[in-house]
Amino acid sequence: MLNPFFTQGTSNEQNLVQELIDEHIRMHGIEFVYMPRYFVNRKTVMREVTSSRFEKTFPLEGYIENYQGFGDNHNLLTKFGVRSTAEMNIVISQKRFEEYITPILKENGGVGLDDTPVRPLEGDCIYFPLGDILFEVKYVDHESPSFYQLQENYTYLLKCEPFEYEDEKIITGIPEIDDDFKT
Repeated sequence: MLNPFFTQGTSNEQNLVQELIDEHIRMHGIEFVYMPRYFVNRKTVMREVTSSRFEKTFPLEGYIENYQGFGDNHNLLTKFGVRSTAEMNIVISQKRFEEYITPILKENGGVGLDDTPVRPLEGDCIYFPLGDILFEVKYVDHESPSFYQLQENYTYLLKCEPFEYEDEKIITGIPEIDDDFKT
């Protein structure tokens, strides 16, 4: 039987849970630098991205839920070369992203897509300052880890891997990030 003192889904209860989750992330998390991918040129036949850049940065607190492959033997030899198998799962607040990053992107014309994103997108980057590592978001899970508590989701789980530089332009104005990608 469900707790009769909670009505399972009122806005006050949902706001309380959201505030508790946000406080938990601020207390136990670290401050990452979120970098949305700006699409410069897109081909219209298959909608593939031919060029992109990273120039906007946002400090964003996140909680490291899981990390793998940062010890020994995290590099894998493939037929295309050496590939890192390191990955990191980061939990961020949905409310924080929607109230802080989305309005700024709307003001500045978005990221080169038809619509301004209301959530992190696959292909965006996260800078991990403690390890001086740039991660690429490979998958955004919007139902985990708080699977519809009180009929609402409160966090995004970003599944990230180390960023593999191709031909993107990275000009953020943050020396710790830019020094790795000087041309």
